[in-house]
Amino acid sequence: MAGNAIAKQPAKAYDLLAAQPVSSKGLSASAKANIVVSAVADMDGSNHVLSRFGDPIWDFRPYFEQSNVADGQKYIPWPEDCSQELVDDCKAALYAWFKRGLPGSKPPVAMGICQAAIASAIPMLRWLTTLKIKRFDQVKQIHVSNYVHYTKSRLTRNPHSVYDSLRILDFLWVFRNETLSPLAACPWGDSSLWRVSGLAKQVGNQFGRTETGKTPIVPPDVQAKVFNYCEEILAAAPKILNERDSGRLGFRNPALVRIRDAALYVLSITSGMRNEEAIGVEAGSWRSEVRDGVEFHWVATTEHKTGKGKVEFLIPEITVKVLDLMSRYVKPLQEKLAREIAELECNPTPQDLTSRMLRLAKAKRDARKLFLCTSLSGWSESTGYHVDALSNGGSKVSFQRLAKAAGTDWQLAPHQCRRTYARNIVESRMGRASLVFLKWQFKHSSMSMTQLYASNPMQDASLFDEVLDEMTDFKVDLIESWLGDQPLSGGAGREITKARAITLKSRAALLAETAAQVHIRATGHGWCLAQEKGCGGAGLYEATLCVGCKNGVIDESFTDIWKGIYEQQTELLAIDDAGPAVKQRAERDVQWARQVMVDLGVLSTQGTSGLNGASNE
Repeated sequence: MAGNAIAKQPAKAYDLLAAQPVSSKGLSASAKANIVVSAVADMDGSNHVLSRFGDPIWDFRPYFEQSNVADGQKYIPWPEDCSQELVDDCKAALYAWFKRGLPGSKPPVAMGICQAAIASAIPMLRWLTTLKIKRFDQVKQIHVSNYVHYTKSRLTRNPHSVYDSLRILDFLWVFRNETLSPLAACPWGDSSLWRVSGLAKQVGNQFGRTETGKTPIVPPDVQAKVFNYCEEILAAAPKILNERDSGRLGFRNPALVRIRDAALYVLSITSGMRNEEAIGVEAGSWRSEVRDGVEFHWVATTEHKTGKGKVEFLIPEITVKVLDLMSRYVKPLQEKLAREIAELECNPTPQDLTSRMLRLAKAKRDARKLFLCTSLSGWSESTGYHVDALSNGGSKVSFQRLAKAAGTDWQLAPHQCRRTYARNIVESRMGRASLVFLKWQFKHSSMSMTQLYASNPMQDASLFDEVLDEMTDFKVDLIESWLGDQPLSGGAGREITKARAITLKSRAALLAETAAQVHIRATGHGWCLAQEKGCGGAGLYEATLCVGCKNGVIDESFTDIWKGIYEQQTELLAIDDAGPAVKQRAERDVQWARQVMVDLGVLSTQGTSGLNGASNE
């Protein structure tokens, strides 16, 4: 039933919108105020204006394609307690950006306009109003400097947030010919917003990275608690769904909500999807294929952030089972949504027609979604609520609920999953974690991500980029820890310890440059920095070869491993009938293991003389 309803739905009023001027410059006050900013066309082709330039609220609901954006985030509520001249010039600059885009780039999507207005324009308008400034030609350089300082200091903000908050000043300067009272000078002088916000100073920018990782990575112990809790919920889900299907549980029962929340977390943490992409997953959008005897699973969704459209994400088998479960979970909600669609289409009452059309369009977009929720607000004659795709805000509440129920106080959020997913891959590759995650996700450890991405043109390549960013971050953090005061062992480790005495002009720049150039591989008992020549991998199987090797670094994270090697070889020495060759080898390995523990500060130096000069290549 839902599938048939999707065939016809209201469209944006393209003819009416195309007829609007791309600039408000030179128009009379009346003509400018009547520019149509947003409109929608019904099934009969009639246009319905939603908002005009002069309206106090701009309504962009028809222009949002993202599934997880709540309707409340699709409006721009222009402040009525600020100077009308200031408001109109902000409107003119953002309207010009919306219609034409910045020089050399495409026009923004509706979310870009709404975010620029809400996060940048409106806060600045209110700040200028407190200074009794009524026009932008009254804004001086001292005002801009003070506002930059105010923006950076009012919250603990990262450069990207500062950039977003100050961006309206950039628009007002670029589109100054659109405004009635233009800025007298470039707000950044001889600099740029890029530099003023601090983005240009961040470590890694020379490698094309525009920001450091500001999203926290979910700690492993939190991941374990939340994932185990989700597995328990999902294991019990069939029994709960049986109760629902027999009429003993309503749609809003907490037990049912927990199933949806757990499924969303499992999908997010095992695929690397953004929240909008996870919420955008529809029924039947996953598939399996066999390559070289290995079965792979993919799930399709729509990527809006960079405009890629339909993309596919690799998922493990457990996630396929979760999606299959969600197909059953969501069926009654999809049926209720289909009934509402039929109700809206069949009701000929012209009363509140525009709102009905917009609701109908959204209901049809959500009709096949897996992650639906019941909303207490909105249009429905049959019940006091209607069905919607879960919003980003609802997802945040869901994840907080999960973390608390799992017994952790971590502030779990959906946007943390993508970076955590990327870090899990890096940790597995670099030996900090077992290869279980990597084998689980990519089926066997010899298959590289590059091979997988190249073999599937629908794969979201930006996720691969984020994994590479995490690899760089991991290496920067690791090298920085070596340059600190922690003890190191291994031939290269002892050389690094000596180098700590050298004064560095820019430690951050050195770290970024070094991380990009140095190959670091995990051996399971240390780190190998060999670039071309080395032991040929022998150190992977004979740990003590790394102790004197010029390419070996052993840091504190491997202390327990070397304690184990020391104890194991000591036990081997105690065996009377092991033979002279075994005994000689064990004596050597005990001395090397003892040397490592001395270097790391675990043992005293007694009995280790003569070891520092030894060398393995």
